[in-house]
Amino acid sequence: MPRAEIRLLKNLEEYRQCEPIQRRVWGTLGVGSEVMAVTQKYGGAVVGTIVEGRVAGFIYAFLAHFHGRLVHWSHMMAVEARFRDRGFGFRMKLFHRKLALERGLKSICWTYDPLQSRNARLNISRLGAVVDQYVPDCYGHFPSLLEKGLPSDRLVVNWRIATARVRARLQGESPPVDASLPRVNETRLTARGFPENRVIRLDLTHPGLLVEIPAHTGDMRSRALPLARRWRLETRRIFERYLSAGFRVEDFLPPQPASEDRCFYLLRRSPRG
Repeated sequence: MPRAEIRLLKNLEEYRQCEPIQRRVWGTLGVGSEVMAVTQKYGGAVVGTIVEGRVAGFIYAFLAHFHGRLVHWSHMMAVEARFRDRGFGFRMKLFHRKLALERGLKSICWTYDPLQSRNARLNISRLGAVVDQYVPDCYGHFPSLLEKGLPSDRLVVNWRIATARVRARLQGESPPVDASLPRVNETRLTARGFPENRVIRLDLTHPGLLVEIPAHTGDMRSRALPLARRWRLETRRIFERYLSAGFRVEDFLPPQPASEDRCFYLLRRSPRG
């Protein structure tokens, strides 16, 4: 495997190499090279993965305020398809964390699609971020190849990079999750093998709850878009209800053979701060 270097991008040519990556991943250009250059120069960060002299992936983050604190807002992260599953996204996050700590920042924040299990595992389980905010149709309708025309609902991640929780997760320490906790939604498989919600409970009061999501949302959106739309709207109801009641997302159980390839968020009622 070619050697990869993780570092800040340095010049306009490297920023320009991020533009076709955006188009291949999302089908559109979100941030141009000129904006990346200005962001890098004045307090933000554009982190890249360099393979054989070319940008293979990047993180784009700008300065922002969140919950009254100055943070890096990580608006984009993308890796070229042929370089995925090599840990580059995780390594870029670690580099970004080190850089932000050196600059005196305590949090890096971003949004992600709550129905994308791979992102949930990285953000919540491996990095140790938490979530206490859900934004319906965060970006409005936009021509994303991943969204397939669905509302762009997002969870807002708060990665409190200086906390003991995050340090423990980065060292591979993860407390066990009680799989017997009450489940907000009960699912069954359709004839095509995709899960669908059979029961949704919005009145649970136990301090710990599990919320199931599909393990393979991308496949569902390609083969069963109406069902994917139902999942979008049903999980919107779930997250809005429980996050507004004082719960927050604290962990994620990724698909495993022992769970029949099912995956769950762990919600806990917890004080903010």
